[in-house]
Amino acid sequence: MMTAGKETAVVFFNGPSVRQFLDIPRQAVEIGCNFIEQHRTVDHVCAYDRQVIQRLTKRGLNEQVSYWTRRHYTTEHFKLVPIEDFGFRHRAGFDSGTMALSLALTLGCAEINLLGFDWHLTNDSIYDPNYTWRNGQRPIKFTLAKKNFIEDLAREIRINIVHDTVREKYRNVNWIAPRDFMS
Repeated sequence: MMTAGKETAVVFFNGPSVRQFLDIPRQAVEIGCNFIEQHRTVDHVCAYDRQVIQRLTKRGLNEQVSYWTRRHYTTEHFKLVPIEDFGFRHRAGFDSGTMALSLALTLGCAEINLLGFDWHLTNDSIYDPNYTWRNGQRPIKFTLAKKNFIEDLAREIRINIVHDTVREKYRNVNWIAPRDFMS
């Protein structure tokens, strides 16, 4: 297991609500999904889709950033999230977001503040214009399997979802209002 100490990780999902957080002060450990570097330099970027990895690589990778993916798409620059060490059934997750949450655990973080978690509200991403291979179809963000994965992960690491809209109850997961997070 890699160790980042017992810091709190900030994980940037790509739901529209993330916009309010893109200019927050630098956090100890920052993990973002897919095209986050268009708005913010983070410590780690998780990419689940081959097309995202190709576009990020073509654009040029920041040597100060660690890039992560799933087993089938590892490269010289995109490493595998080693969640297997924790015995999770679904390995690195179902998408870049769940992969980012898994990464926080494998880095040894004590807690996660999750930003841009708009599941149940919308399937929109602030990066929708970049996903041209999808022909306008957005993947469904919420599934019961993803919910179960987050609940399982929350038994290992404290997860705080920062959002004004509390949704369906997630076991072991905390909700924090954005104004409380910002203060």
